[in-house]
Amino acid sequence: MPFIGFTLAGKTTAFDPQFATDKRHVNFGGTLTVLGSGILGAETTVVFTRRFFQTDRTSLDTDVPVVPITNSRATAVMANAVLTTPRRWTEYTLRPFVSGGFGLMRASRTEESRTEEGTIFPFAVNQAGFNIGAGAVGFLSQRTGVRFDVRYYSTMHRAPPGPVVVDDVHPALRYVTLTVGLVIRR
Repeated sequence: MPFIGFTLAGKTTAFDPQFATDKRHVNFGGTLTVLGSGILGAETTVVFTRRFFQTDRTSLDTDVPVVPITNSRATAVMANAVLTTPRRWTEYTLRPFVSGGFGLMRASRTEESRTEEGTIFPFAVNQAGFNIGAGAVGFLSQRTGVRFDVRYYSTMHRAPPGPVVVDDVHPALRYVTLTVGLVIRR
């Protein structure tokens, strides 16, 4: 199932010079799901969010320079267990589901150049993460349908309370995705 959607409500302990992680960003990805006629299934999900640490909004304070970031992204690859209603209950309607699992989350950011104030600390980090979500699948024909999904992603690492650590080796990262996708059934 290819999908497109939005990533929003992001939080991180990594240095976020443009204060962009909590903004809405477009995401895309895909899910491969195996469901039988019963209530259990499995899926693999990949979601990719471009410009995760970037925003087009400028500061209201014109004395504060915009930190130049050339590239940033957040990626999650997850393996999930799926719990759904039996197919016979929802044969001609929406089939609701919940799913969750574990996998890998990656966040990266690169700077444009050295600013007058110093370097931005570009980084790329891979961490163990988890996700939990819910949604529904509805079929338009025997082979095609639509899937709606809302999902929470988070790294396993939780930061201690306090200020953001600029050189944190394992920054905490979390966000929510809202997606809609085209389901193709074999």
